[in-house]
Amino acid sequence: MPMEQAGGTGAAPLVQPGGPEPPPLRALQPGALALAPGAAATVTAVSRTIRLHSSPAPGASAPSGPLVVLLPWFGARPRSLARYLELYLPRGLDVLVVESELSHFLWPRRGLAYAASVLGLLQDSQPFCSRPLLVHAFSIGGYTFAQMMVLMSREPQRHRQLVERIRGLVYDSLVTGSLGDMALGVAQMSSSTAFRPLVRGGTRLYFSLSCCCTVRYYKAAQGVFFRPPLRCPVLVFYCCNDPLSDPALVQALLESWRGAGILVRAQAWQDSRHAAHLRQHPQEYQEVLQGFLEQLDVTLLRARL
Repeated sequence: MPMEQAGGTGAAPLVQPGGPEPPPLRALQPGALALAPGAAATVTAVSRTIRLHSSPAPGASAPSGPLVVLLPWFGARPRSLARYLELYLPRGLDVLVVESELSHFLWPRRGLAYAASVLGLLQDSQPFCSRPLLVHAFSIGGYTFAQMMVLMSREPQRHRQLVERIRGLVYDSLVTGSLGDMALGVAQMSSSTAFRPLVRGGTRLYFSLSCCCTVRYYKAAQGVFFRPPLRCPVLVFYCCNDPLSDPALVQALLESWRGAGILVRAQAWQDSRHAAHLRQHPQEYQEVLQGFLEQLDVTLLRARL
């Protein structure tokens, strides 16, 4: 399916928010991520679930340089993540990997608190608080980012500077649909094939019993996609045979963004796999991402893929 595009607005200027100095980051042991012969990224642990991958490209990792915030799918393995890091690190873009835990979804208050901590990191902590941002979110990572947008919407003045620094959004395999679709997602993320029906049924029962503590948060997270606090360009990757993503709802989401004047590009496949489009369709994925990045702020265009 060809890419789809609509008009949008230009990138916002970079600003420097203030805030308290955070504790120093903890450098990992020198087991650097190898990208290619003679090049390796430096990896720095920010927390148990957040790591900064610093580009080995000459002139990269400047305090005011662009930063990719990568929110992967649940249980993403290092080898799988490396494919996406290789899309950005060689072009001089540092990548902050923000992993999500299943508990962030099953207990939304915890997920909201985690989203608040990520926002605080990006707003108040060096070396992140003055950098233009590109967000690339997958599956449950898209839910975590939705929680971040919920908080942005609640306190627009507090998060105004961060909103202005976000130059583009890439959504890959967003989980959209009913509670049954969400329950299926939990089963696929957390169990083997034999136990998935049991886990799915148990998750649906959990949603029913904990409606006041879960379902209203999920509805708020889904709603913020239709009324986003961000107006930067958006790229969406999805497929029509993804059991965790309703293509009709994705199309409705795209149309709502177009109606709001947001620049939208979409790449859909009739046949692919949830959170595995790059592996299934590597050439198309990279070409579409390249075209999207070329439309963003010039600070994101240091090299080609």
